[in-house]
Amino acid sequence: MKRQVPLAHLLYNHLYPHPTPNDPPSFSAHLARNLVPEVRIEVATFYGDLNSAEARYPGLNYCHPPHRMRLGRFKHHKRLFDAFDDLGLTYNEIQDFCCWEGTKWARERYEKDEGVKVVDTTGDEIGPFVDRRELRAGEETRRQSITRKTDISVIVEEAESSTSRQPPIREDDEEMIDADSEDEHPADADTETEQEPPEEAAARELHIAQLEQRRDMAITQRINQRIITAWEQGQSLPPEIEQYLKEQSERSDSDLGRMMAQRRSQRYAPAGNAAVVAAQTSRAAA
Repeated sequence: MKRQVPLAHLLYNHLYPHPTPNDPPSFSAHLARNLVPEVRIEVATFYGDLNSAEARYPGLNYCHPPHRMRLGRFKHHKRLFDAFDDLGLTYNEIQDFCCWEGTKWARERYEKDEGVKVVDTTGDEIGPFVDRRELRAGEETRRQSITRKTDISVIVEEAESSTSRQPPIREDDEEMIDADSEDEHPADADTETEQEPPEEAAARELHIAQLEQRRDMAITQRINQRIITAWEQGQSLPPEIEQYLKEQSERSDSDLGRMMAQRRSQRYAPAGNAAVVAAQTSRAAA
């Protein structure tokens, strides 16, 4: 049954029941202003360029659900598809009405005029559908059919059987074990009772401290003797040691200051007094 009102007027009245000055005045103006630009945007997004015949004539079918899904992302096409469904348009009515750029009608006209077939490569890289549910069911059945049985045998020996297997202990071995235990206990007792009294420990520590002090004094005297010998021989000494000798010579209470004073007195003393100076030096050293 043919409709009395053209589809263009019917769709326009459904899309714009109360048109405003900003709305297109007719469906043709709506097509040129809104629908065709959305088709061009979708083609550029899907193909990237227009170098192939497939991109120039994409053959969008307004009754094909995947094509409807692609174009339904745009506002005006979504309203158009809703109008198709609300008005109850048939497949032939939609195909006869959608005759503009990028539609199935444009591709069929190009193929008829040029005598070529536009190859649709959209689904070439998509493999056949494989129902993974059957594969999962098969894997589950195979997994359940595999049963692995492992027999684990545990041998538990009783204490009586283990003690019966031990070799008997002879009387000689028992005597040796008793003697060893007796020897160990007195040694432990001696170590526990032998504790040094506090007085002896303090005296021992004092003696060790005195020995360390004497050793340090001997080392210091030996070093000072070597420094003075090098100084008397006219050897060049580092500036730090020269300053140290100067400070020690000014101090009379230090060992190095006393040794330098004795060396000066020995150097500048008369020849007759050499024995007296030597005796004083030996007495001072003692």
